[in-house]
Amino acid sequence: MNIIIVSKLGVHNEVDYKTLYSQTKDLSLLLVEDYEPLREDMAEILEDFFHTVSVAVNGHEALKVYQDHYAKENKYFDLVLTDIQMPIMDGVALCEAIRAISPTQEIIVLSAHTDTEYLLKLINLGIAQFITKPIDNENLMNTLFSVSHTVNNCEIKVEHTSLVDLGEGYVWDKNELTLKNSDRYVELTRNELLLLQLMIKKSNQVCTTDDIMNNFYANNIDISDRNIRNMVFKLRKKLPEAAISSIYGLGYTLIPTV
Repeated sequence: MNIIIVSKLGVHNEVDYKTLYSQTKDLSLLLVEDYEPLREDMAEILEDFFHTVSVAVNGHEALKVYQDHYAKENKYFDLVLTDIQMPIMDGVALCEAIRAISPTQEIIVLSAHTDTEYLLKLINLGIAQFITKPIDNENLMNTLFSVSHTVNNCEIKVEHTSLVDLGEGYVWDKNELTLKNSDRYVELTRNELLLLQLMIKKSNQVCTTDDIMNNFYANNIDISDRNIRNMVFKLRKKLPEAAISSIYGLGYTLIPTV
Protein backbone atom coordinates (compact mmCIF):
# COMPACT_ATOMS: atom_id res chain seq x y z
CA MET A 1 0.00 0.00 0.00
CA ASN A 2 1.38 3.42 -0.95
CA ILE A 3 0.20 6.73 0.41
CA ILE A 4 0.78 10.38 -0.37
CA ILE A 5 2.00 12.22 2.69
CA VAL A 6 0.52 15.71 2.68
CA SER A 7 1.96 18.17 5.16
CA LYS A 8 3.29 21.68 5.56
CA LEU A 9 6.88 20.49 5.20
CA GLY A 10 6.86 21.53 1.56
CA VAL A 11 7.03 18.38 -0.57
CA HIS A 12 4.40 15.69 -1.09
CA ASN A 13 6.02 12.38 -1.95
CA GLU A 14 4.77 8.88 -2.48
CA VAL A 15 6.31 6.48 0.04
CA ASP A 16 5.91 2.83 0.84
CA TYR A 17 3.87 3.22 4.03
CA LYS A 18 3.84 -0.45 4.95
CA THR A 19 7.59 -0.88 4.58
CA LEU A 20 8.39 2.15 6.73
CA TYR A 21 5.69 1.36 9.28
CA SER A 22 6.93 -2.22 9.62
CA GLN A 23 10.23 -0.84 10.92
CA THR A 24 8.93 1.99 13.10
CA LYS A 25 5.60 0.80 14.57
CA ASP A 26 7.14 -0.52 17.81
CA LEU A 27 9.75 2.22 18.26
CA SER A 28 9.89 5.38 20.37
CA LEU A 29 11.20 8.70 19.09
CA LEU A 30 12.18 11.99 20.72
CA LEU A 31 11.75 15.05 18.49
CA VAL A 32 13.66 18.20 19.50
CA GLU A 33 12.85 21.36 17.54
CA ASP A 34 12.45 24.93 18.79
CA TYR A 35 10.40 26.25 15.84
CA GLU A 36 6.81 25.50 16.85
CA PRO A 37 5.14 25.23 13.39
CA LEU A 38 7.78 22.77 12.15
CA ARG A 39 7.74 20.83 15.43
CA GLU A 40 3.97 20.41 15.28
CA ASP A 41 3.96 19.39 11.60
CA MET A 42 6.71 16.83 12.10
CA ALA A 43 5.15 15.41 15.26
CA GLU A 44 1.85 14.96 13.43
CA ILE A 45 3.56 12.94 10.68
CA LEU A 46 5.81 10.93 13.00
CA GLU A 47 2.91 9.89 15.23
CA ASP A 48 1.49 7.98 12.25
CA PHE A 49 4.60 5.80 12.15
CA PHE A 50 6.06 5.48 15.64
CA HIS A 51 4.59 3.84 18.71
CA THR A 52 5.65 6.76 20.89
CA VAL A 53 6.62 10.32 19.92
CA SER A 54 7.75 12.80 22.56
CA VAL A 55 8.70 16.41 21.85
CA ALA A 56 10.98 19.03 23.37
CA VAL A 57 11.70 22.66 22.44
CA ASN A 58 15.43 22.76 23.28
CA GLY A 59 18.30 20.56 24.36
CA HIS A 60 17.83 21.20 28.08
CA GLU A 61 14.19 20.12 28.01
CA ALA A 62 15.03 17.20 25.72
CA LEU A 63 17.63 15.85 28.12
CA LYS A 64 15.06 15.82 30.92
CA VAL A 65 12.49 14.09 28.68
CA TYR A 66 15.17 11.59 27.66
CA GLN A 67 16.04 10.72 31.26
CA ASP A 68 12.38 10.66 32.37
CA HIS A 69 11.58 8.22 29.56
CA TYR A 70 14.27 5.85 30.84
CA ALA A 71 13.00 6.13 34.41
CA LYS A 72 9.50 5.22 33.24
CA GLU A 73 10.23 2.61 30.53
CA ASN A 74 13.60 1.27 31.73
CA LYS A 75 15.01 1.95 28.26
CA TYR A 76 16.08 4.98 26.26
CA PHE A 77 14.34 6.29 23.16
CA ASP A 78 14.99 4.20 20.06
CA LEU A 79 15.61 7.32 17.98
CA VAL A 80 16.38 10.96 18.70
CA LEU A 81 15.64 13.51 15.97
CA THR A 82 17.05 16.93 16.84
CA ASP A 83 17.67 20.36 15.39
CA ILE A 84 21.12 21.93 15.82
CA GLN A 85 20.56 25.61 16.57
CA MET A 86 18.29 25.98 19.61
CA PRO A 87 18.22 28.24 22.69
CA ILE A 88 19.47 27.25 26.16
CA MET A 89 21.16 24.04 24.93
CA ASP A 90 21.89 23.49 21.24
CA GLY A 91 21.81 20.21 19.35
CA VAL A 92 25.55 19.60 19.56
CA ALA A 93 25.57 19.88 23.36
CA LEU A 94 22.48 17.67 23.50
CA CYS A 95 24.11 15.00 21.35
CA GLU A 96 27.24 15.08 23.52
CA ALA A 97 25.12 14.69 26.67
CA ILE A 98 23.04 11.85 25.21
CA ARG A 99 26.08 9.98 23.90
CA ALA A 100 27.66 10.28 27.36
CA ILE A 101 24.56 8.57 28.79
CA SER A 102 24.00 6.06 25.97
CA PRO A 103 26.97 5.76 23.56
CA THR A 104 25.00 3.70 21.03
CA GLN A 105 21.97 5.98 20.86
CA GLU A 106 20.74 6.45 17.27
CA ILE A 107 20.53 10.18 16.50
CA ILE A 108 19.34 11.98 13.38
CA VAL A 109 20.22 15.67 13.08
CA LEU A 110 18.23 18.36 11.28
CA SER A 111 20.64 20.88 9.80
CA ALA A 112 20.56 24.06 7.77
CA HIS A 113 23.15 24.77 5.07
CA THR A 114 24.79 27.25 7.45
CA ASP A 115 25.46 24.59 10.12
CA THR A 116 28.72 23.25 8.63
CA GLU A 117 30.89 24.06 11.67
CA TYR A 118 28.46 22.16 13.91
CA LEU A 119 28.24 19.17 11.56
CA LEU A 120 31.95 18.49 11.86
CA LYS A 121 31.60 18.25 15.64
CA LEU A 122 28.68 15.87 15.25
CA ILE A 123 30.58 13.65 12.83
CA ASN A 124 33.34 13.41 15.43
CA LEU A 125 30.67 12.12 17.83
CA GLY A 126 29.94 9.34 15.35
CA ILE A 127 26.70 10.84 14.06
CA ALA A 128 26.33 10.35 10.32
CA GLN A 129 22.62 10.78 9.64
CA PHE A 130 21.65 14.32 8.66
CA ILE A 131 18.50 15.79 7.13
CA THR A 132 18.90 19.22 5.60
CA LYS A 133 16.38 22.04 5.85
CA PRO A 134 14.02 22.80 4.22
CA ILE A 135 12.96 19.23 4.86
CA ASP A 136 12.16 17.01 1.90
CA ASN A 137 9.62 14.39 2.96
CA GLU A 138 11.19 11.65 0.86
CA ASN A 139 14.61 12.24 2.42
CA LEU A 140 13.02 12.27 5.87
CA MET A 141 11.23 8.97 5.28
CA ASN A 142 14.25 7.27 3.71
CA THR A 143 16.46 8.31 6.63
CA LEU A 144 13.91 7.18 9.21
CA PHE A 145 13.64 3.84 7.46
CA SER A 146 17.41 3.35 7.33
CA VAL A 147 17.99 4.22 11.00
CA SER A 148 14.93 2.28 12.19
CA HIS A 149 16.20 -0.75 10.33
CA THR A 150 19.51 -0.42 12.18
CA VAL A 151 17.70 -0.13 15.50
CA ASN A 152 15.80 -3.33 14.76
CA ASN A 153 19.10 -5.12 14.10
CA CYS A 154 17.89 -6.39 10.75
CA GLU A 155 20.43 -7.74 8.31
CA ILE A 156 20.60 -7.04 4.60
CA LYS A 157 19.45 -10.17 2.80
CA VAL A 158 22.00 -11.03 0.12
CA GLU A 159 23.00 -14.30 -1.49
CA HIS A 160 26.63 -13.94 -0.49
CA THR A 161 28.49 -11.87 2.08
CA SER A 162 30.55 -10.18 -0.64
CA LEU A 163 27.40 -8.69 -2.20
CA VAL A 164 25.93 -5.31 -1.30
CA ASP A 165 22.34 -4.69 -2.38
CA LEU A 166 21.97 -1.11 -3.60
CA GLY A 167 18.30 -1.44 -4.49
CA GLU A 168 16.31 -1.57 -7.72
CA GLY A 169 18.26 -4.64 -8.90
CA TYR A 170 21.71 -3.05 -8.45
CA VAL A 171 24.30 -5.19 -6.64
CA TRP A 172 27.93 -4.43 -5.86
CA ASP A 173 30.36 -7.35 -5.50
CA LYS A 174 33.13 -6.39 -3.06
CA ASN A 175 35.35 -9.29 -4.13
CA GLU A 176 35.06 -8.86 -7.88
CA LEU A 177 34.71 -5.05 -7.69
CA THR A 178 31.83 -5.16 -10.14
CA LEU A 179 28.46 -3.45 -10.32
CA LYS A 180 25.47 -5.28 -11.78
CA ASN A 181 21.96 -4.19 -12.62
CA SER A 182 19.99 -7.45 -12.63
CA ASP A 183 22.21 -9.68 -14.84
CA ARG A 184 23.87 -6.83 -16.71
CA TYR A 185 27.26 -5.43 -15.75
CA VAL A 186 27.35 -1.65 -15.33
CA GLU A 187 30.46 -0.15 -16.86
CA LEU A 188 32.45 2.08 -14.49
CA THR A 189 35.48 4.23 -15.14
CA ARG A 190 38.50 3.75 -12.88
CA ASN A 191 37.65 6.90 -10.95
CA GLU A 192 33.99 5.91 -10.57
CA LEU A 193 35.06 2.48 -9.32
CA LEU A 194 37.39 4.02 -6.72
CA LEU A 195 34.67 6.42 -5.60
CA LEU A 196 32.00 3.74 -5.32
CA GLN A 197 34.37 1.40 -3.50
CA LEU A 198 35.08 4.11 -0.91
CA MET A 199 31.40 4.96 -0.51
CA ILE A 200 30.51 1.29 -0.02
CA LYS A 201 33.21 1.05 2.65
CA LYS A 202 31.69 4.06 4.43
CA SER A 203 28.06 3.02 3.88
CA ASN A 204 25.59 4.99 6.03
CA GLN A 205 28.37 7.38 7.05
CA VAL A 206 29.35 10.76 5.68
CA CYS A 207 32.04 10.39 3.05
CA THR A 208 33.69 13.80 3.18
CA THR A 209 35.44 15.51 0.29
CA ASP A 210 38.69 15.09 2.25
CA ASP A 211 38.04 11.33 2.48
CA ILE A 212 37.59 11.20 -1.27
CA MET A 213 40.66 13.32 -2.03
CA ASN A 214 42.85 11.25 0.32
CA ASN A 215 41.59 8.02 -1.21
CA PHE A 216 42.42 9.20 -4.71
CA TYR A 217 45.77 10.58 -3.58
CA ALA A 218 46.62 7.13 -2.18
CA ASN A 219 46.00 5.83 -5.69
CA ASN A 220 48.27 8.53 -7.19
CA ILE A 221 45.37 10.57 -8.56
CA ASP A 222 45.01 14.29 -7.86
CA ILE A 223 41.44 15.59 -7.94
CA SER A 224 39.65 18.85 -7.10
CA ASP A 225 36.28 19.63 -5.54
CA ARG A 226 34.92 20.17 -9.03
CA ASN A 227 36.23 16.77 -10.16
CA ILE A 228 34.47 15.16 -7.20
CA ARG A 229 31.14 16.84 -7.99
CA ASN A 230 31.38 15.72 -11.62
CA MET A 231 32.23 12.13 -10.61
CA VAL A 232 29.34 11.96 -8.15
CA PHE A 233 26.99 13.38 -10.78
CA LYS A 234 28.02 10.72 -13.31
CA LEU A 235 28.03 7.90 -10.74
CA ARG A 236 24.49 8.79 -9.62
CA LYS A 237 23.29 8.13 -13.17
CA LYS A 238 24.59 4.55 -12.89
CA LEU A 239 22.96 3.83 -9.50
CA PRO A 240 19.43 3.85 -8.04
CA GLU A 241 18.10 7.40 -7.85
CA ALA A 242 18.23 7.76 -4.05
CA ALA A 243 21.42 5.75 -3.41
CA ILE A 244 23.69 8.78 -2.87
CA SER A 245 22.64 11.73 -0.72
CA SER A 246 24.49 15.05 -0.58
CA ILE A 247 25.42 16.53 2.80
CA TYR A 248 25.82 20.23 2.10
CA GLY A 249 29.34 21.52 2.71
CA LEU A 250 30.67 18.13 3.84
CA GLY A 251 30.33 15.33 1.32
CA TYR A 252 28.05 12.43 0.47
CA THR A 253 26.35 9.42 2.01
CA LEU A 254 25.59 6.12 0.30
CA ILE A 255 22.80 4.10 1.87
CA PRO A 256 22.40 0.50 0.66
CA THR A 257 18.90 -0.92 0.56
CA VAL A 258 17.58 -3.00 3.47
